[in-house]
Amino acid sequence: MWTWVDGAEDIATDEGFAVGDAIAWPVLTEDFAELLPQLPADFDGEVASAADDDGDTVLTGTIVRILMATGRRRTVAHDITATPAEHVQVLDMAGFLVEVDPA
Repeated sequence: MWTWVDGAEDIATDEGFAVGDAIAWPVLTEDFAELLPQLPADFDGEVASAADDDGDTVLTGTIVRILMATGRRRTVAHDITATPAEHVQVLDMAGFLVEVDPA
């Protein structure tokens, strides 16, 4: 299951996350399309939710893959193993497609 995490979300800027982490994030599973950027052309997954403090459910599971989407429209994706907490300025221009193995 893929979820979208905007670079401005607290879980990216304050907490950070990495492949292998167990998570319990509030997410929107309905009416979240306006939160999604134009996704990279080579991304073939289906985004089922978006992290949001006002989420309608909690996504629990283990992170198995992270794609950091960058570029003006976030159309370029790079596999990473953890959010770049040491490069916080990057987060303003990034977002993350996070694959979670549900609990």
